[in-house]
Amino acid sequence: MKIAIITVGCKLNQFESDALAQKLRESGFEIVEEMERADTVIINTCTVTNTADSKSRLHMKQAKRLGKRVIVTGCYATTDGEEIERRGLADMVVPNESKFTLPSLLLEEPVAEKEDFPLVVEYERTRAYLKIQDGCNRFCSYCKIPYGRGRSRSLSFSEVVGRFEELVKRGYKEVVLTGVNISDYHDGERGLAKLVRSLLEIPGEYRLRLSSLQPDQFEMELLELLSHPRMTPHFHLSLQSGSDTVLSRMRRRYTAKDFLVLCQRIRSAREDTALTTDIIVGFPGETEREFEETKALVKEVAFSRVHLFSYSPRAGTWAANQKQLPEEVKKFRLHELEKEALITAEEWVQKTMREREVHVLIEETDGPFSYGYTEHYLYTKVAGVYAHNTFVPSYMKGLWNHQGAVALLAETGNLRVL
Repeated sequence: MKIAIITVGCKLNQFESDALAQKLRESGFEIVEEMERADTVIINTCTVTNTADSKSRLHMKQAKRLGKRVIVTGCYATTDGEEIERRGLADMVVPNESKFTLPSLLLEEPVAEKEDFPLVVEYERTRAYLKIQDGCNRFCSYCKIPYGRGRSRSLSFSEVVGRFEELVKRGYKEVVLTGVNISDYHDGERGLAKLVRSLLEIPGEYRLRLSSLQPDQFEMELLELLSHPRMTPHFHLSLQSGSDTVLSRMRRRYTAKDFLVLCQRIRSAREDTALTTDIIVGFPGETEREFEETKALVKEVAFSRVHLFSYSPRAGTWAANQKQLPEEVKKFRLHELEKEALITAEEWVQKTMREREVHVLIEETDGPFSYGYTEHYLYTKVAGVYAHNTFVPSYMKGLWNHQGAVALLAETGNLRVL
């Protein structure tokens, strides 16, 4: 049987699609890229926004039109499975907690034990993901993820270390620790910082990156690790809003000042630490003044990249029942913040990164150029053709725009070209 897997949403979803593909191949199924070539289409859905829901439904309808057997899993399948079935969009709806039993279900075998933390060792690129945590206990007023993922839980310390060692042994040069809220990782008294410290002791040519962190759960011990050559100087801190009143309505557990002080402490520990974030624009009741407070904080922090979203009502959450802002207001503010974020990112990169040595992990080549990410998670274009999955020392000589974000133009000096 040929199976296509379509993924909507976050890096965690992509990791789980990779895990599912690996398990299906091990069970004798053929994984194909194109929906048209498949007998069965598995859609791993997301429900973080209305747009994610719409994309998921669009894929379902497309697969149905092609006459494929459609299996739906992921967060949207978990929170809205009855609606999907009622609308006839899928032949099978499998909630998140049963996602990795799909090989057994397809083979009509006894269902395998449910699994939160599958091991994935097959990746097409240089970067590997290691899921260390799942679920969320925070229940922010706008978010359905706790309903789609359940309560927070963590992979054991020893299991994480063993899996990390295996990925390094297989030659991956960057390993990303991922989960719904990895700030909540713990195994007994050991939290994320102690885990990272242990992982960095593993020998090998690699670097370690963390996925999204919660500002109010940030462990200051992580700052001590920024000097380690294998620790990436990059933190993704989920801000959501720069206004205290909006943060309060969102049920976030920090203030704008708390966030700013944290960013200042991080940059004091290591000046060139890149900071990226997520921001929701147009939250219910957001005033012009509240929006300007967010805009001011973006400028003051100087993020290297900002992921922006217009607020999208999620059924069953507190925010969905509040008075909503007009779409044209949300669209205008999104555009305004996009411009500010790009300007401040360019300023930070020019001020901090110029002539600084970086190490570009080469992912692809195109003509006379090679492309990859620095340790700061800045996408970089380097003159010359270099081997895939190698670190290339480079120096920033200019900027270019890559998919709406700041990217580097770099030179490598007299390094050997392959």
